[in-house]
Amino acid sequence: MRLLISDSRRPAILHVLNVVLVLCALVAIALFVLVIGWPLTAREQWMAHVSTRIVLGLFVLQEGVRLLIHPHRREHVRQRKLEMALAVVVLLESAFSHLVDGWLIHWIPGAQPGTIGLFVLGFSQCTLLGLLGLRALRRIPQIGARNLTPGGALLLSFALFMAIGTLLLKMPNATPTGISWVDALFTATSAVCVTGLTVVDTAADFTRHGQFVILCLAQLGGLGIMTLTYFFAHFLTGGVSFRNRIALQDLLSEENLGQIGMMVGLIVGFTFSFELAGAAAIYFSMDGVTAMSQGERLFFSVFHSVMSFCNAGFSTVPDGLANATLRGNVGLVSVVMLLVTAGGIGFPVVKNFWEFAVAVVRRRLGLRVAVPPRLTINSRVVLVTSLCLTAGGAMFIYVTEFVISHGDTAGLPAWFAALFHSVTARTGGFNISSTQLLAPATMTIIMCLMFIGGSPASTAGGIKTSTLAVAVLALRRVLLGRAEIEAFGRRVGDDTANRALAVVLVAVAFVSVMLVTICALHPELPQAEVMFEVVSAASTTGLSRGIAPQFGDAAKCVLVLTMFVGRIGALMVLAAFLPRRPNKGYRLPEGRIVIA
Repeated sequence: MRLLISDSRRPAILHVLNVVLVLCALVAIALFVLVIGWPLTAREQWMAHVSTRIVLGLFVLQEGVRLLIHPHRREHVRQRKLEMALAVVVLLESAFSHLVDGWLIHWIPGAQPGTIGLFVLGFSQCTLLGLLGLRALRRIPQIGARNLTPGGALLLSFALFMAIGTLLLKMPNATPTGISWVDALFTATSAVCVTGLTVVDTAADFTRHGQFVILCLAQLGGLGIMTLTYFFAHFLTGGVSFRNRIALQDLLSEENLGQIGMMVGLIVGFTFSFELAGAAAIYFSMDGVTAMSQGERLFFSVFHSVMSFCNAGFSTVPDGLANATLRGNVGLVSVVMLLVTAGGIGFPVVKNFWEFAVAVVRRRLGLRVAVPPRLTINSRVVLVTSLCLTAGGAMFIYVTEFVISHGDTAGLPAWFAALFHSVTARTGGFNISSTQLLAPATMTIIMCLMFIGGSPASTAGGIKTSTLAVAVLALRRVLLGRAEIEAFGRRVGDDTANRALAVVLVAVAFVSVMLVTICALHPELPQAEVMFEVVSAASTTGLSRGIAPQFGDAAKCVLVLTMFVGRIGALMVLAAFLPRRPNKGYRLPEGRIVIA
C-alpha cells in the first residue's frame, strides 16, 4: 500500500509530522519525569498511563505515515532506521505488555503494572529527543562548521549526563527527605564517571527510584568512553570523518578503521551479556541470605552486576560488601572479582582473545582459518601487566595487612581477601572490610594500584596498565642502553613512549593540584586521608577512608572536577582545549641538557 502524494504537498505533510514528532517527544518526556519523579494519586497515575498510550500511538502513527508517503521505502528505512526500530519496540510492548507485566509482578511483588511501558516510553522518547536535538545542533552554522573531535564529544556527553543525573536525583521520588544540589551533583558525577565515591548513604538516602537512576547513570558512564563518543561524533558532525575515525581508532585500540562501528556494537553486546550472566550468578549466590525479599534480591543482583562490570563501586546495602549479612560469601565475592576484572581488562583485549580462541578451535577442527591465530602485542602487554599487578598487589597486601597487622579478613581466607583487595583497588571500588581500619602500608599499596587502574578502552580508570608497561619498558631501554623499546618480539615506537610519559606526568601534576587545593580548603583533615580520597577520585576507584562527607561544598566541587577529569583522562582534557599546531617544516639545531 502506498499513499499517492504529490511532490508539492509532501514537504508540507512532513513539516506537520515533524511538529507532531517534536510534541510527542516533549510530552512523553514530561510524562516520564512526572511519573517517576513525583508521587501521584491512583487517578493521576491512570491519566498519565492513558496519556502515555496516546503519545506512543501518535508516534507510531506518524512513523507509519512517513513510510507510506515516501517514494522510496528502502531508502526511508535506512535513513530513519533508529526511529523505525523504536516504533517496532513500542508496538511489541503494547502487544505483549500484559504478559511482561505479569512476569514482572510475579518476580517483583512491589512492581506496578505498566513499569515496562514506562521504561519503553522513557527510553524511546529520550532517544528521539536526543536525535532531534543533535540534528538541530548540527544545523547551527557555528557548531556544524566546528571540527568536533572524539575528545570534545566525550567531554560534551559526560557533562550532559552529569547535568541530567543531577536533575533526576533532585526529584522528590529519588530521596526520602531530599538532598542538596551539591550532593546531587556529586552523586551523579560519581555514577557517570563510574567512581563510587559518596557523600551520602546510597542505601539510606536514596529510594529505589533514586538507586535505579544511579544504576542507569553508571551504565551510561561505563559505556560512555566507547559508545557515546562515537554517537556524539556521528550526529554532531554529520558522520564520523576519516580523521575522527583515526582518533576513535586510538581510543578503542582498533586496528581496522572499517570495524569501528562494529566494535561499538560488540562492546554493547558483550557488556549486557556479561552483566546478565553476572546478575544470575549473584542471584544464586544469595541463597543463604534471608534478610532480602525476592524483589530486593533480584534488584541487588542486577545492581551489583552492573556496578561490578562498570567498576563503579556503589551498593544498595549499608557498608557495601562489608555488610554483616554478606560477610564470608565466597560466591558473591568471586563473581564481583570476575566482573570487575572483565570490565577492566579492555574491550580490544576481549575481542582479540575471542578471535584467537575461535581461530584455535577452527584450526583444531581442521577448518580453514583466514588469519593465523595470534594475540596482539597490546593484548599481551595488558594481560601480563594486569596479572603482575593483581598477583603482586595481593602478595604485598597479604603481608602488610594480614601477616604483619592481622587485619580483618571479613570471614574469608586471608589470601582470598588479599586477592579481592588487589582486584578491587584497581578502580573496582568495593570493600569487604572497613577501609578506615587498613594499615598505613596497605593504604599506600592500594593508592598505587588505584593510580595505575585498569586497561585502555575499558570501564576502569587510572593511568592504565599499558601506560605503566610502556614506561617500564622505556626505563629498561635506558638502563640496558638499547636503541629501541622492545616487547614480545615487537618494537614500540617513540611516540607511544612519549605519550605514556606525558600521561604519567600530567596525571601526577593533576592529582597534586587537586590535593593541594583540598588541603588548603580543609587544613584540619589528615593529609594522608585527603590524598587517599583524591587518588580514589582521580582514578575513578571509589574506595574511601570515610572523610568525603566531611568536605564542604567547595571541596566536594573540587572532587567532582577530579572525577570528571580522571574519567576522561587529564591528557585528553588538555588536548581537547589546546589547539594543535602544525608541524614546522624545519628542525632546530640540537642542544644538550645535563641529566643527572
